[in-house]
Amino acid sequence: MITQEQLTATAGIAAFTDQGQRLGSVEYVLVDDTTGRPEWARVTDPASGLGGVFVPLRHALLDGHRLTLPYAVSLIERAPCAALDCGSVLSVQEEQRLFAHYGLRSARDEVNAESGSGWAGMDRAAAIKEGTAGREAQASRLRTVRPGR
Repeated sequence: MITQEQLTATAGIAAFTDQGQRLGSVEYVLVDDTTGRPEWARVTDPASGLGGVFVPLRHALLDGHRLTLPYAVSLIERAPCAALDCGSVLSVQEEQRLFAHYGLRSARDEVNAESGSGWAGMDRAAAIKEGTAGREAQASRLRTVRPGR
C-alpha cells in the first residue's frame, strides 16, 4: 500500500505489473477523504493507447521510480472506466464497481475489519453512509491529489 508520505514520489512514475509489464505513468492519485489513504492511481499510456485506467493502490509497491501492481494487464485493461473518462473523481457507484472488479473490499468494510471500531466513529462516515442513497452516481468520498504539486 502506498502511504500519504509517498504521494509526492508518485508524480509521473512508471507503473508495472508484478510480472514486469509496463502499464504507463501515474497521472494522479485519488485519496480516500475519510481514511486519508491513497486508494486509486490513474495510469495512462498514450503510446499504447491506454487512455487512462484506475488501479488500486492497497497492494501496490513503490520501489524507487517504479510502482508495481499485483494485477494482470488483461484485468487492468478490462477495469470499469478504462475505455472512458470517469472524470477526475470517482462516484461511489463507480468506485464500488472497481472494488468488485479487482476483488477488493470497500473502504468501509476494510476499516471495520482493521480497527474493529466501526465505520460510524470515523469523520464524515455518517454523511457518507446516509447521504448517498440514490445518489451513488454523483457522490464521491475521494479527492484528487496530483503528486508533486
